[in-house]
Amino acid sequence: MKKTALLLLLASLPSFANANLVTNGSFEADVQANGTWAIYNNLTGWTGASNVELRNNVAGVASDGVNYVELDTTSNNSIFQMISTTAGDLYDLSFDYSPRMGVSSQSNIIQAFWNGSLLSQITGSGVGKTGNNWYTLSFSVIGSGSDKLTFSAAGISDSFGGSLDNVSLVSLVPEPGIWSSLSAGLMLIGFMGFRRKNNA
Repeated sequence: MKKTALLLLLASLPSFANANLVTNGSFEADVQANGTWAIYNNLTGWTGASNVELRNNVAGVASDGVNYVELDTTSNNSIFQMISTTAGDLYDLSFDYSPRMGVSSQSNIIQAFWNGSLLSQITGSGVGKTGNNWYTLSFSVIGSGSDKLTFSAAGISDSFGGSLDNVSLVSLVPEPGIWSSLSAGLMLIGFMGFRRKNNA
C-alpha cells in the first residue's frame, strides 16, 4: 500500500525540469529547406552582430531538430539574446557544439559569453571527419534579472567554422509547486504508514 501511494505521488508531481528560457534555442523557428543554407541578419529570438548562417542538413545534421547555425559566415560573427531571469538564482546553461568537417581546430573556435564575461572557448578538429560530431557543454551561471547570452566565432575568419545547436538555459531552483506537492505527498505517506502500524 505504501509503495503504491509513493508511485501515485511521483506520477502526479510536476516535472522537476524547468522550462527552457532561451527563445528558439534549437533554431527551428525559422524555416530552412532541407539541404539548404542561408545567411540572415537575425534569427527568431537572436540578434546577429552582422549575420548568421542557418543550415538544414548541410555539411552535417543538427543535434536537435533539423536546423543549426554556423557563426563564421563570410567572416567571424556573433549572435546574442537577452534573457529574463531571477536575480541571484542559479541556472544551468548548456549547448551543443561540433567542429566543421574538414576544418582545423584553429578555424573551428566558438566563444560563449554570459553578460560579456567569457565562459568558455571551444574548438575541435574536423580534419578527417565526416558530418557533425556533436558534444554538449554545460555551465552554471547566475541570473541578474536581465542577462545577455552571446556566441561568437573566434577562429580564423575564413567562412568555415564550428557549429552551434540546442542552446538551453534552465533554472536550478525548483518551481514553487513542486516542493509543496512533494511535502504534502510525503506527509500523506507518513500518515498512511502510521495508521497501518496502529491497525496492526
